[in-house]
Amino acid sequence: MKKNKSSVVVSNERLEEVVSYYVLHGAEKTSENFGIKPSSLNRYIRKAKKDLNVADIERSSSLRRIAEVYSDKEIEAIAKGGRVSPGQPIIPVVNLKGERTRIGVMGDIHFGSKYCLYDLVDIAFKEFESEKCDIVCQVGDLTEGMSNRAGHVYELDRIGYHEQKKVAIEYMSRCPAPLYAIDGNHDRWFVKGNGAIIVQDICDAIEHAEFLGHDEGTIALGDSATVRLWHGEDGNSYAVSYRIQKIVEALTGGQKPNVMMLGHVHKSMYLYDRHIHCYSAGSFQRQTAWMRGKRLSSHTGFWIVDIYVNKNGVAKTTGTWYPFYM
Repeated sequence: MKKNKSSVVVSNERLEEVVSYYVLHGAEKTSENFGIKPSSLNRYIRKAKKDLNVADIERSSSLRRIAEVYSDKEIEAIAKGGRVSPGQPIIPVVNLKGERTRIGVMGDIHFGSKYCLYDLVDIAFKEFESEKCDIVCQVGDLTEGMSNRAGHVYELDRIGYHEQKKVAIEYMSRCPAPLYAIDGNHDRWFVKGNGAIIVQDICDAIEHAEFLGHDEGTIALGDSATVRLWHGEDGNSYAVSYRIQKIVEALTGGQKPNVMMLGHVHKSMYLYDRHIHCYSAGSFQRQTAWMRGKRLSSHTGFWIVDIYVNKNGVAKTTGTWYPFYM
């Protein structure tokens, strides 16, 4: 008597081979590769669930669909605990060795400006290496950019997108630890002028660098703490602390990080407010003529910050400010 198709015996080895391929490549490619109809494939999947106890086939299929959307680097971040955040699809996770993460913090560098302290960048990198920093964070205005402000072009020693990108890559490629960066208002003058995202292009050219986003980006320290990099387009306040307080005050409760590294105003300060450890990052650009005319000082130097994380979040931080006197 002729056997019904549904009663055809399929070995466990065959089931495993077909279903494993399906999980990785999807139904269409599996049917084509093994020469089986979609209805037969569905039967294989049902039988695998029953005979092989493969209860997570649908979950594996969902992971395959995720793999079609995200890069290998992003999937690796998700696997390590990376989370989805508005405006930033993946939050990179920094794996901890113990409870402490040591971070080198670099404020506004302004590569391309005549006032950029190029030598200080190398000094900072040597100190980051000597102190065994786990990562380095750069909080925007990596480049000077080119504005339409009258006379601004005369403050540049590197003119144009290509030249500023080139010198930034030259210096930042010497960073001794994984580098995370956001862009700032000066960097985005290139975006406004011709659509070029210069900080992303710089990071793409450096193997150990990652661009986190426009104006802000977040890093997860393990499973229980986050560090927010922040630039902003606001101005200086009458007191250094006041700007930080107003930024923290504006954060929605559920979106608060544990630690913030802030750029833009070229000021150095530590402040603890609303349970957030805030470090205003200072600058690698000495006071410009424009800043002097506006009575704005520039705190030149850099931070090394130790963040201690436990299961409840950040237990404590300790920061060392390295001033560079002019």
